[in-house]
Amino acid sequence: ILVRAGPECKASCRLANISIIVESEECGSCITINTTSCAGLCQTQERAYRSPMAPHVQNTCNFREWTYETIQLPGCPAGVDSSFTYPVALTCECIQCNTDSTDCGAL
Repeated sequence: ILVRAGPECKASCRLANISIIVESEECGSCITINTTSCAGLCQTQERAYRSPMAPHVQNTCNFREWTYETIQLPGCPAGVDSSFTYPVALTCECIQCNTDSTDCGAL
């Protein structure tokens, strides 16, 4: 039996709207920033036997292209840096897990 999943059932790697809560004790403010990130599943095949000779490759959903945006936090006194910079995902892809920027450990 073949079953075809509709677009609403796909959990592939794609852009996702997220909210980041930023709290600043120096400025006495707490704000919510709406941005985009990458979320979803990437196809991975787990081997029944892991050979120490063959590298284990785990694909994760990560940013392909991104930019940074900066906002000014409200309520900051003079002399306090009120800028906050955060990444904004533009496109996503399933790529090999990069341990320099991602926690690639098993759950």
